[in-house]
Amino acid sequence: MMRNNESQDDRNTTPRVERPLTDREVPLPGMAAADATASTVHQWLDGEASETDARRADERAVEFWNQVAKDAQGMKAVKAPAHLAANIMAAIPVREPGPQAARAARVNVELRPDA
Repeated sequence: MMRNNESQDDRNTTPRVERPLTDREVPLPGMAAADATASTVHQWLDGEASETDARRADERAVEFWNQVAKDAQGMKAVKAPAHLAANIMAAIPVREPGPQAARAARVNVELRPDA
């Protein structure tokens, strides 16, 4: 039996409105002018505004994000040296299989088609 800590008469019967869970930004006082600039840059980053509009709003921010994108592309193109994988595999100690591996090898499995 479930216990209800509220009496039946005191219960709020109005339906609860579910709000979607989203990221919420808390506005800082005195930042209204910066909000319009940041909003334009954010729209450009989201693909909703042109780079020209973003440059008009904040040239430095656009240059910064273009540099970040360029650096990220460069990092994606970096490949590990071919011998690195061989060195890693050679460094792993070789051990004999334990008793659990031997038991697993002895398990007989019979497959029957269901017809």
